[in-house]
Amino acid sequence: MRALAFFRRHKGPLLSAALLLLLTALLLYAAARPDRHVIEADWDEERRTLCVQQTTLLTNRTGAALTALDFRLCGNAFSAQEGAPVSKERFSAAYPSGFSPGETRVRAAFVNGRKASWEWADEARTILRLHLPFSLRPQGGVEISLAYEVQLGENRLRTGVSARQARLCNLFALLCPHDGERFRHDAYGPIGDPFVTSTADWEVTLRAPTRLVAAGPGLQSVQDGVWRFSGRNLRDFALTLSADYCVAQGEAAGATVRSFAFTQESAERALAYACRALDIYAALFGDYPFPDFTVCAADLCAGGMEYPALALVGAELYEQAGGALEYAVAHEAAHQWWYAAVGSDQVLYPWQDEALAEYSALLYVEAAHGEAAFDALCAARLAPALEIPALQGVGVAQPLARFASEEVYDAVVYRRGAAMLHDVRGLLGDEAFFAALRQYFAQNRFAVAPPGALLKTFGADGAARALSWLRGETP
Repeated sequence: MRALAFFRRHKGPLLSAALLLLLTALLLYAAARPDRHVIEADWDEERRTLCVQQTTLLTNRTGAALTALDFRLCGNAFSAQEGAPVSKERFSAAYPSGFSPGETRVRAAFVNGRKASWEWADEARTILRLHLPFSLRPQGGVEISLAYEVQLGENRLRTGVSARQARLCNLFALLCPHDGERFRHDAYGPIGDPFVTSTADWEVTLRAPTRLVAAGPGLQSVQDGVWRFSGRNLRDFALTLSADYCVAQGEAAGATVRSFAFTQESAERALAYACRALDIYAALFGDYPFPDFTVCAADLCAGGMEYPALALVGAELYEQAGGALEYAVAHEAAHQWWYAAVGSDQVLYPWQDEALAEYSALLYVEAAHGEAAFDALCAARLAPALEIPALQGVGVAQPLARFASEEVYDAVVYRRGAAMLHDVRGLLGDEAFFAALRQYFAQNRFAVAPPGALLKTFGADGAARALSWLRGETP
């Protein structure tokens, strides 16, 4: 009776407190709930067109109320020769038969089932601004449905078609990063990987001619030309298609590893390298973060390209003598730790994932082939980048916009960045250095980590040494 009387006297405050607790619980649940993409895609081989129905369930994590959402749709970056994301020195290799345009055509957009208006928010037509019929509060959820077609050009880039392969990469709509005030519209330039992406869960159904083999992460089933994929905590979703693929499969680091190449021998060889790399990195950095890993031979004018649980490796490397293929597979596999799991701002701080991936590939060589091979490769790859007169005093911490050529980007971000990490390792010693990388991985998995998250794991002395490299104060 006393409890009932107490409740009656204080009913208002008690109900308010209960509602506040419920609201707090709902907000915490929304913050922890992963975004989700459901993709239904049809590949028209004759028209080189992917027709997409995409449903995205997302939570507003910007901290501000929103009346519009900006999504990155990259297909129109390839619509004109001027402005295509390829450098002048690589253009002829990227378009061996001359320029071939690509395009994205948006057919419809819906917000919570209601038709919504949209517009291109940038001159290149790569930013789709979707107007919301309401104000989306912080931590509020929304369902976005987009219908669009992407026509691919004939090229040897990460997004395109060649005679024996279609590369369905960087095609699906992703929410632009938000800087606390507005959505960022980072230019899709020719150098580096101009993408900053958060993780989400994906369900992808691809329908394609039965003569084609599809390679992608999280394969669930295939029947009569219908391929189903599923993945958790992926920053993007990429696929390749070819009628000429041979397949090899194995196990490493607790994951299923698949290799797709244009000969069986090549598929087996790349599989062996990928399995060895995953085992080495899992021992050095922490458990491999996905249930599977796929490495694909691709008609690329570049050496390789990383995606979550998927790596593209230039087909020409499979035909070269020496260790070029092995090194490329090792580098792209390292990106599963440094990019796919631990994300970073690849536009402002490209060194943060690329220097780590490059040095990880050197660590692979050390573990797989011994200290002498490691020292020789460091001398061949890192030392020359430190001796370029024009780069003396140039810091590793340069944004993509500062690089005018891929050669300088490679020398500064990859090679000098790897030299920086090797120097920090020498200062700290192996035990402390690898403990720092394991800590960085464990504390930032599936987040977008700022540079300071890595530096603080090195301790005061290690961070100071790394900062001197980042600022250009160390040769």
